[in-house]
Amino acid sequence: MPALKSVDVAIQVYGKPLMTGVAISSLLEHSGKWIDRIYLIEEKIQPNNSDFSYLSRHFKDRIIHVKPRFYMGLKASRKSLHWFTPYRRSIRYQYAFEKSKNPYLFTIHNDMLFHGDILEAYLAQMKSGHFAGVGPIGQCWNCPAFYAKKCTPDTYGDYKPDWKELGELSEQFYAPRKEIYQHFAANNQSWPLPECRLNEWAALIDLKQVRPYVRKLIFGQMDLDIATRWFSILNHKGLRFKNSSIDPYATHVWTGVEGEENSGLSTQNNINLYERAEMQSYQKLVNEYRFSEEELEATMSTKDALV
Repeated sequence: MPALKSVDVAIQVYGKPLMTGVAISSLLEHSGKWIDRIYLIEEKIQPNNSDFSYLSRHFKDRIIHVKPRFYMGLKASRKSLHWFTPYRRSIRYQYAFEKSKNPYLFTIHNDMLFHGDILEAYLAQMKSGHFAGVGPIGQCWNCPAFYAKKCTPDTYGDYKPDWKELGELSEQFYAPRKEIYQHFAANNQSWPLPECRLNEWAALIDLKQVRPYVRKLIFGQMDLDIATRWFSILNHKGLRFKNSSIDPYATHVWTGVEGEENSGLSTQNNINLYERAEMQSYQKLVNEYRFSEEELEATMSTKDALV
């Protein structure tokens, strides 16, 4: 196994400061022995009076709290400006990719809840196959090849249709983003499929393998989605990726309720879901992770603050 403290963590945050505390606390509880530093990258623009400063006070030098100069939101960055370091490092997760000195970087969302040692499992898988990245692969819920039963996250490397076949599948099966597939094509290569990527909500990346590409090929760049072009090009350069479910070790958007829309965006955009998620996180931080009510007081989102 790799050495202890060989993993840095990158977490990009837009709102949900209390959920962020749960994500970090639960990850450290179960996988803390592998973790050196946590890059808490706070978007320049924040909703709902979000205040993340309590995390730096609580975890002290374990946290590297960064606030980039530019705000991208969900829009693609301007590639013509990637030469400008402050701009480039404002792209999601990019600061950690460039600054980390450890062998591995683990990117996570701030609405994750960990209940097992995910890093031990991912590190073992990475070492066994010399993979460049381990984690959930594919946005199969958007992909016509998945619905046609031609491809799965475990077999994404085997199914290599041409554009004609992919276009036909897109007409026959559910493909909500098919209109932009051709714009995503590079050198007329349809593989990996446009919806394929290493999902950033729980992705372990071997920085030694990807470091030669870090400044020109940016993980957090929004093309079709985050990391889609990064994933496509690195596959063509011969790097290998391993699909691994988070299910035994973590829950994504853990505050969701069965029967309702359950995603990070739905929680972000619905004031009632947002407030409920922050309240659940507050209770968990106090009752399970030994945060005091006093240190959370300035951060606790109230209904008035969220309106």
